[in-house]
Amino acid sequence: MNFRKSKRGATASPARAVHQLVSRLAWGDAVGNQVRYLRSLLRAWGYASEIYAPQWDDECRDDVRPADDYPHEADADSALLVHHSFESRLVPLVARSPGRKALVYHNVTPARLFAGLDRKVAAACAAARDELLALRPLVEHAWAYSHFSAEELSAAGFPGVAVLPFAVDWRGFDVPPDPSLRAELDDGCANILFVGRAVPSKRVEDVLKVFAAYQRLYQPRSRLLVAGYLNRDTTYGATVMALRELLGAERVLFLGRVGAPQLSACFGSATAYLSMSRHEGFGVPLLEAMYRGVPVVAYGAAAVPETMGGAGLATLRDDPVEVAGLLAVLERDESLRAQVVASQRERLADLGQEAVATRVREALTPFLEGRAPPRASAPLGDSATVVCPGFDTSPDAPMSRLARAVAERLPGASLWTVRRDVMPVQAAPREERLGGTTLWRFTADEPSFGGDAGAPPSSSLEMGVRRTRGPVLFAGAAEAVAREAVPHVQGRAWGVWEAPRAPDAAVRQLLGPRLRELGAEADVAPLAGELVRALESGGATHAR
Repeated sequence: MNFRKSKRGATASPARAVHQLVSRLAWGDAVGNQVRYLRSLLRAWGYASEIYAPQWDDECRDDVRPADDYPHEADADSALLVHHSFESRLVPLVARSPGRKALVYHNVTPARLFAGLDRKVAAACAAARDELLALRPLVEHAWAYSHFSAEELSAAGFPGVAVLPFAVDWRGFDVPPDPSLRAELDDGCANILFVGRAVPSKRVEDVLKVFAAYQRLYQPRSRLLVAGYLNRDTTYGATVMALRELLGAERVLFLGRVGAPQLSACFGSATAYLSMSRHEGFGVPLLEAMYRGVPVVAYGAAAVPETMGGAGLATLRDDPVEVAGLLAVLERDESLRAQVVASQRERLADLGQEAVATRVREALTPFLEGRAPPRASAPLGDSATVVCPGFDTSPDAPMSRLARAVAERLPGASLWTVRRDVMPVQAAPREERLGGTTLWRFTADEPSFGGDAGAPPSSSLEMGVRRTRGPVLFAGAAEAVAREAVPHVQGRAWGVWEAPRAPDAAVRQLLGPRLRELGAEADVAPLAGELVRALESGGATHAR
């Protein structure tokens, strides 16, 4: 078969073998399950297909080949699906491997969610986002399992970004419950369940707070079940256990990592499923609860609302008393509970095995057949970028008026903000015209807006800023977006802050004399003029 090296805009020969690369093949986790599922589909479609990884669980040893073997075993007719969710150190291997490559993005948890609690994991998450950018020139297509994650890929400049349907093997949930655990849990208590690793991003401490409020205010005969690994020797694990004692809630069970029969017993006895996670690229346990007929209450961060698809109860507030009230209503109002469970069943109707397999094949076909991807649509240029996270929420606020004044006076400049609507349903940043200025709206990671906390963070906006090449103004240097993005563009960045929210020490140090304060009674026009002159004079580009 003749093979022509694939370039953007060119067409390559169809692949004869389609392999997968993952940083670790783990048993029972979402990434590992997807990798094995895709291999079964690829083989059923007639492709030779293997899984390569540098690490794996003992249970997976018959499913995997060493990653270092791939460059020697692949050839020009091979295609590689690179799965990315954590630091892998595999970018050099991908670069030197023959054949075409594509990315499957499971999302990387922001490092800030581990800050102060687990330095090693925080550093690994930061490195994983660096690797994400390093993979961009090496792949022809890119998929994510949610629009939320796809938007970050688009902001990073990946070509051919699309949403890949998430396949769940529903048969894996049809396991008889462990009889002894089920008997223990069926004692008349209302059981609130959370499933997942107890790590900072999952906010198990918030689950504890909600449950304590629920037990104290609404249902004394209640129990909390946390099914997932908790390392009590870590700072976070010790904090969670100390909080349990401080709150004084009764019948709180940390079950650790459980097997399928024990998990079936937990779901079978659950009154409600509760998630307060701050970051999910998809969220399989939410769907598992829906499949098992357990009503879901979840904090609507990241891809959680998209995963739930309008079913269950996605709350936009994280106040423990308010969320506890939702649990109480579900328990007491049988009619509402039935409606919620019915809506969850309707949500699952779109995720049947055969329908998802068909959609997966349709999504992968352009890459498998060697077709060129569409152009990347993310904003990029040498012109100035004005980042004002709070503009969409408060366009008439002094900081927003300053940001717009600067953007309007700089030729080719664009104004970037965080969307005030919270449902993540866009696969790329949304471009609009605001007078003579280009306005880009990015999806927030969390739904809480305004107040003393300011605008929420946005992983896609942060990634887009890292990709810019011209000068950047952070109109809101105390915002989370500035804290995360300034270190990557510090040599060409300016910032403005407004009392009472001052930038943290790191931003102050990095920006130094390029940091300005917008006074409470200040006229924005003089400051806007000063910033325009500064951005014009400091606009040397630094290509990434």
